[in-house]
Amino acid sequence: MKQFFQYTTLAFGTQALLLVFLALVGNLISPAVDALFEILLQIYVPWIVFIANVGAFKGESAIIEPVWMGTSLGVILYSVAFGFGMMLLRGRG
Repeated sequence: MKQFFQYTTLAFGTQALLLVFLALVGNLISPAVDALFEILLQIYVPWIVFIANVGAFKGESAIIEPVWMGTSLGVILYSVAFGFGMMLLRGRG
C-alpha cells in the first residue's frame, strides 16, 4: 500500500508541476509553450466534458469552471490509475 501512495504521489506531482509550469511559461514567456499546454489539456478533455455535462453552470462560470474542475478531477483519477497500474505491473496488487 505504501508503494501505491508513492506512485500515486509521483504521478500527481508530475502532472501538477507540468500543468503549472507550462501554464505559467506559456502565458508569460512563449506562445510555443502555450501550444504544449493546450496539447497537455487534451488529455483531460473527457473529464472536462463530464463536469460540464453534470454541472449546472450558467453564464461565465460555464466557460472556466468545467475546465479547472475537470482538469483537477483528471489529475486525481489519472494519478490513482497510474498507482494501480504500477502496482499491478510490479506484482504487488
